[in-house]
Amino acid sequence: MRLTDQERSHFEKKGYVVIKNFYSKDVMDRVDVWLEEMKNRPEGDLREARYYEESVVDGASILVRIENILNDRNKEFRDLLIAGRTTEILTELLDEPPLLFKEKVNYKPPGCRADKLHQDQAAGWNAFTDYFISLGVVVDPNREDNAALSFMDSGNYSKFLMNEEWLPLSEDDPPYRPESEYILLEADPGDVIFFDCYVPHGSPPNLSGRGRRNLFLTFNRESAGDLRGQYYEEKWRTYPPNEPTRARENQTFRV
Repeated sequence: MRLTDQERSHFEKKGYVVIKNFYSKDVMDRVDVWLEEMKNRPEGDLREARYYEESVVDGASILVRIENILNDRNKEFRDLLIAGRTTEILTELLDEPPLLFKEKVNYKPPGCRADKLHQDQAAGWNAFTDYFISLGVVVDPNREDNAALSFMDSGNYSKFLMNEEWLPLSEDDPPYRPESEYILLEADPGDVIFFDCYVPHGSPPNLSGRGRRNLFLTFNRESAGDLRGQYYEEKWRTYPPNEPTRARENQTFRV
């Protein structure tokens, strides 16, 4: 199933498009159980790479994300999330078949830091290729009080880096300036966001009592090659997973 003309036009003009109820309740119930099981697996299993940071509320160690989640152990969910309509839409937006570049779940528990306003491409991705599209999958209700994402909605951005690599576009939390150019994307389980690697987006710290989990699957064009192994080899060398006892301070900008 292809995008509607309106959805395709929205993506081309603004760099993102939201599709409501993309995944069924049954799929999202399975994803919910999977993410909780993965979070609770014993430390030391390196097939999924865990990242812990200090809570901005009380300094406690909190799990903020897990990467490399669609590994050989989780093939069921790779097939569930990527097959069929997802691949068709990505092929339409990339003008050729997609290849998975990287993937993660952001747990965003209470006390999790802000994700500063940024372009994904600023996280060193130019070393691999110049264009990516990510699929954001909403797992829990995203609301203003539990750090829903904000996206530039004006289309007023350039498809190249607008700042130096590894630097956010602003240190401010939402609402971003000018407010007329940004939109808060409150969303529900099963909703998705397709967005390119240059559109500015971010979220505030989660100061509520409710966590919110989102999956982010990033794809490159098939013609750029299979880059996923190279990406994770480089990432784990320069920014390796850590443990609860070595929680990082929350100032570091990483995607």
